[in-house]
Amino acid sequence: MKQAHDVYAEHNPAYCAYVAGAFVTAHAEVHPAGPDLAIVYLAVPIALSGDLAATFDGTNKNTGLLEWLERTPQMSVGLADRVNAALEIVGEAVRYGCFTDVLRLSMEGRLTPGSKKFKQSPLSDLDPHSIGAIRRARRLGTWFATAGSTRNIFGILGLTV
Repeated sequence: MKQAHDVYAEHNPAYCAYVAGAFVTAHAEVHPAGPDLAIVYLAVPIALSGDLAATFDGTNKNTGLLEWLERTPQMSVGLADRVNAALEIVGEAVRYGCFTDVLRLSMEGRLTPGSKKFKQSPLSDLDPHSIGAIRRARRLGTWFATAGSTRNIFGILGLTV
């Protein structure tokens, strides 16, 4: 049986909070202070993007952001538009994550895992694309954490604030 791709479900704040939480948790494993809120707005659209999914094939958490970008120069094309198009979706996901205490936003503008943990059992009910987005978010969390400052990450991706 062929499963349909559900764009509405992919933009569900709870699901996107799960993706953002995967990114934040992986980032916090490297840097316990957590990522700046701004880079979550970069990571979630990249992780959710179906057209970039294949660019993660053959990578792991040790690949790193720079090596991935060298392998995937097309990633930067249209990145600003992709991020801008997802601003509302990511904002709702962060608010949902903070409201449910699976994410916490510090006074310094950093996200950390909250006191509640994401349940792993719902993952078994997701389609492969959705599971892949969560895995990509984790990988991006590690890569962004090892890439340096938020300013450095924006620069590597060819973006300015």
